[in-house]
Amino acid sequence: MRILNAEFVKSVVAPEKVNNDSLPELCFIGRSNVGKSSIINSLTGRKIARTSSTPGATRVINIFKIRYESDGEKKDVIFSDFPGFGYSKVSRTESQSWQRMIERYILKNKQIKKIIWLFDIRREMDKLDVMLMEWFFDNELKFCFVLVKSDKEKQGDLTKKKLFFDGYLKGIPVFLFSSKTGQGKNELLSFISSSLK
Repeated sequence: MRILNAEFVKSVVAPEKVNNDSLPELCFIGRSNVGKSSIINSLTGRKIARTSSTPGATRVINIFKIRYESDGEKKDVIFSDFPGFGYSKVSRTESQSWQRMIERYILKNKQIKKIIWLFDIRREMDKLDVMLMEWFFDNELKFCFVLVKSDKEKQGDLTKKKLFFDGYLKGIPVFLFSSKTGQGKNELLSFISSSLK
């Protein structure tokens, strides 16, 4: 899969504003400040998604149109950058509002081919992560699990954590990724390409 072009399309604040142009879509979700915008920029090779060191900076769903080439064919796909969850300084009411918007957007959108769940490799799973995973399984959503910021861990710890999540997620694809070094970029792009076929 080779990215040819990438452009920002719009920001979505209402769940009914789903992708209606028949293009397949990939959703990037994860904790606040996990690096969703960074991974989109890394995968596309362009700074199209705004990054911030402030947790909770993205409060809308940002939609990007990506043109790529695969097996000699040029095609388009939508990347959607979701608001981060789990940021403690956001009010409970606002957090619940975001959650409802995201849930309705995903469940109403028939164009979603895969959810790319980004997880900071330095963290441990907590109750909120388990609840999200159970929601994915309950709604039969297709997702993969990407252990980001792999450059922050030693090789031995990377191997242990990858093996742990491989076993814990039982068949869900797990990737190591670093937006800084490019580790895992080709593997994830290959997976994305196969998900769109």
